Amino acid sequence: MELNQTSICYYDKRLAGISSCTESSDSIVPDTFPDIGRVICAYGTAAVKDRTPQNGRLLISGAVQTTILYQPENAEGLRRLSVPISFAYIEECDGLDADAVCYVSCRVAAVDAVPVNSRKLNVSAQLCFEVECYCKADCQVTEGVELPQIQMLRTPHTVTVVQQAHSCPITILEDVTLQDANDLQLLHTACTLKSTECRAMRGKVVLKGEAVLQCLALQEDDAVRVLSNSTPFTQILEIPDLEESDPVSVRLAAHEVDCRLESDGLLSYTISAEAAFTVRGTKSIQQIDDMYIPGKTLQIQEEKAALHSMPPLTPFAAEVNETLQTAQHVSHIIHAGAVCCGAKRNTTTNTLQLTVAVQVLYLNDEQQLSALQRTLPLTASCTAMGELSQIELNARAAAAGETGLLLSVAVSGMAALEERCVFRNITALEESEAPKNNDGVTLVLRYIDQEQALWEVAKSCGTTMEAIRRANDLPPDAVSASKTMLLIPIQA
Repeated sequence: MELNQTSICYYDKRLAGISSCTESSDSIVPDTFPDIGRVICAYGTAAVKDRTPQNGRLLISGAVQTTILYQPENAEGLRRLSVPISFAYIEECDGLDADAVCYVSCRVAAVDAVPVNSRKLNVSAQLCFEVECYCKADCQVTEGVELPQIQMLRTPHTVTVVQQAHSCPITILEDVTLQDANDLQLLHTACTLKSTECRAMRGKVVLKGEAVLQCLALQEDDAVRVLSNSTPFTQILEIPDLEESDPVSVRLAAHEVDCRLESDGLLSYTISAEAAFTVRGTKSIQQIDDMYIPGKTLQIQEEKAALHSMPPLTPFAAEVNETLQTAQHVSHIIHAGAVCCGAKRNTTTNTLQLTVAVQVLYLNDEQQLSALQRTLPLTASCTAMGELSQIELNARAAAAGETGLLLSVAVSGMAALEERCVFRNITALEESEAPKNNDGVTLVLRYIDQEQALWEVAKSCGTTMEAIRRANDLPPDAVSASKTMLLIPIQA
C-alpha cells in the first residue's frame, strides 16, 4: 500500500480585523499660556514605533501627538497646545508566533480634551488599529491510495492560498513650497498612501503610488485653512523569492509622519511607512470522500487537515448620509473627517453596519470656530460577499436646516469569500477479509425506486460502479439510477 500525500506550504491569516483602545494623559498648561476658557477642537496624529509579534499576541506601541485649540479665558485670539500621549496595545491571538508577517495601520479616531480646571487638561485619544498577520503553515492532504481493487470516490477542489508574505519599510521625503502659506501653524496632519502599480520582478518588486497629505493650519487671524499635497513615489524593494509572473498585491500604512511648515511656506515632511506584500496562488486537490475494497474491511487512521482558502479580493463601494444636530447654525464647513472603528456585514439585509468616528470643523453665524465630534452607527447598502477589509472612509459635510449638518460618508474597501477547507490526511490503512454473506450468489436483481447513487449501491453490495454500468449497459459517466431494475454482479 502506498499513500499519495500532498504537502501544501502556505501563509495562514491568523489575525485580521479592526480593534481600538483609549489612552489618556493629564497636562498642565505652560506658564507662558493664558488660562483655558473654552476648548474648541482637538486632533491627534499617531506614530507607531514598534509592532512586535510574539507567541500568542501582537504588541503595538508608539505615541500620539495631540493638538488642542482653545479660547483663553481672559485674552484674545486662540491658543494651540500640544500634548504627547504614549500607548502600548496588545492583541491576543492563538497560533501567532514571533515569525509572523504583520501589517498594522493605526489611526486616531477621536481626541477628547476636558479641562479639569483653568490650568489643567485631561486628554484622551481613541486609537483604531487595522491588523493582518500571516504565519507559515503546512497542510498534509491524502489525494489517493495505491492498493489493489480499491475504489475511491474523489471530488476535485481548487483552493487559493497565500504563497508568500513579506513586509518592507519604506520612506518618502518631500519639500514643497505652498502658495500663500506664510506664518501658519500646523494643527493636524493626516497622510494616506495609495498604490498605483505593484509589479513583481525576479527577486524584486516595483511599487508605485502617491502620498496624499492633508493638513489643518492656523492663520495669524485665527482662521483655519486646509492644505493639501500629493507626492508620487517609486520604490524598488528586494524580495528574493519573487518571480516575474507572481501576482503580487500590496497594502500600505503610514507609521509616522514628521511634518514641518516653515514661516516662508515651505512644507517639509518625512513619511515612515510599511509595505506588506502577499502573493496568492491556486492549488488543485483531489479530496477523498469515501473508499472501500469489495469483499474486504478497511481500518483507517486519519487526521483532519484544515486549509485556509483566500481567493483574490474584489472591491466594493457604498455611501451613507446622516443628518446631525448641532447647538447652533452652521454657516461654513471647514473640514470633515471620518475613521472606521468597526465594520460587519449583515447577510440577511445585505447591509454594511459601520461604527464611525466623525469630526466636523465649522464656523457659526458669528464666524466663531466650532467642532462637532461623535461616534455614530451607520448602515449602508452593500452586496459584497465574504470577509471585508481595507475599509476607507471619505467624509463630506454641508449645512442642513437651522441647527444641523448633513454628513455624507463614501465607503470603499475589499471583500473576499474566504473559506476553511477540511481535507483527509490518512496516516495508516489496513485491510482485512469481510465476512461472506452472499451464500454463493454472484448476481442480484434490485429495483431502484428513488434516485440513488451508484456508489452507495456498489459499496453496500460489495461490487464496483464499473461492474454495475457494464451489467446494465449504463453510460460511462452514469453516477445514479432511479425507477429502474439493476443487475448487480457480486464479486466472489
